[in-house]
Amino acid sequence: MASSGAFDRPIRVGTFNLHHGAPPGRSFDQQGLRRSASRLGVDLLALQEVDRRVGRSRFCDQARLVASATGLHAAFAGARRLGVIGEYGIALLAATPPTAVEVVPLPSFGAEPRVAIVASVELRGRRVSVAATHLQNRAWIAERQLPVVLEHLMARPGPHLLLGDLNAGPDRLGAMVRGAGLVPSFGGPTFPTRAPTDHIDWIAAGGLSVDSIEVPGVWASDHFPMVAALHLP
Repeated sequence: MASSGAFDRPIRVGTFNLHHGAPPGRSFDQQGLRRSASRLGVDLLALQEVDRRVGRSRFCDQARLVASATGLHAAFAGARRLGVIGEYGIALLAATPPTAVEVVPLPSFGAEPRVAIVASVELRGRRVSVAATHLQNRAWIAERQLPVVLEHLMARPGPHLLLGDLNAGPDRLGAMVRGAGLVPSFGGPTFPTRAPTDHIDWIAAGGLSVDSIEVPGVWASDHFPMVAALHLP
């Protein structure tokens, strides 16, 4: 039985663009990714640029690898095929398997396909609706994809969490996120790792209290992860 102290501990949620587990100028580092993921200490994690059975990452199932390192359960969504058997996409990991999982294709306007995962997760015995996504790196497309994600997320019961790499900062997307009833939280810049300047990785909450936010300095990608400590009401 969990102690009352365990329930007093803040819930840690994170988002991490893996760049298929390859730091800048290097190839896929399986042990480096495993170590980086295990250091996050999260209860809920959104992943982007995730390889599954792709040659460049030695046919590793990266969502399963991170799930093993963190003790979480993964739901993977492929956005496109790579090679004969490979997939490339996003994942949502939680302490218990995500339920009511919906994979939402996003409008691409001829660019690379992108998707969102919208699901229900259990955090400290409470159901929370979560959307995890990776938007297009052209800001004008991201501005048209985000309303689709928010529509699917906010149609579900609260509390709500939006996690992911939105490929645009609060100056472009902040009003849209706040207009949906979510409050974005940012730590330091997360991209690129060599000299970070950009706030493109997002954690936004509705009906949840964010206590603190951090950008752990792990070196498994061209992004740093972002982790928030929060409480349920």
